[in-house]
Amino acid sequence: MLNIGITGQSGFVGTHLFNRLANLPAVYKCIPFEDCFFEDDQKLCNFVKQCDVIIHLAAMMRSPREAVVYATNIRLVNQLLAACDYETVAPAILFASSIQENQENEYGRSKIDGQNIIKEWAKEHNTGFLTMVFPNLFGPLAKPFSHSFIATFCYKLTHNETPEVIVDNEIQLKYIDNLVEEILPLIDNVSKKEILPSKLFVPDYVAKVTTVLFILKSLKENYLDKDISYPKQKNLESNLYDTITSYIKYII
Repeated sequence: MLNIGITGQSGFVGTHLFNRLANLPAVYKCIPFEDCFFEDDQKLCNFVKQCDVIIHLAAMMRSPREAVVYATNIRLVNQLLAACDYETVAPAILFASSIQENQENEYGRSKIDGQNIIKEWAKEHNTGFLTMVFPNLFGPLAKPFSHSFIATFCYKLTHNETPEVIVDNEIQLKYIDNLVEEILPLIDNVSKKEILPSKLFVPDYVAKVTTVLFILKSLKENYLDKDISYPKQKNLESNLYDTITSYIKYII
């Protein structure tokens, strides 16, 4: 059995991943994490010393001051490693990045520098490390008005508001359940204490923003408004149906 800790456990990916791991009690034991641990050295140290593998999801994406994004994300990395050093433990680490890491902004720079810091630490401590590069993610209960335009569309459509398309780009999309299933073997691989190549997750779908909005509007009109369930399938429409229904009673 592997003891798994997830920083950012309360976030979108963290919540879905924690719930999936909790359903595999013979294989994984989830070590609870709270965001406040980064404000309490003792709690952070107690967390890391229990973990065989840490999945580092915690990060700031946006701030009115971009420099704050970089400083915060690097601070979180350094705090995590400092806690490991204090407890003389070297858990394997899965580091979450995104396809935005190569963009010319402080978030992208923090992801590149953050993974390099952890990778060097992992080499020095003979432990496992892997960077996970996520495409645009969507699924039930992602936070609206944050990093998921689909979450924003779903919230607005289910709360009698009108979604707007700012830029009609073609977007690489990955459904959260599929992402989580693909993370599971990575946990097992990195636990073998090896430095592994970055994992670029292949998107499930590629669609224009207007196409996604059209599908969501159709689902609302033809299914939600008529209280009819959409047939369970493994396709974009079914994934979007499961997503939009999660916002019917969503409160910000």
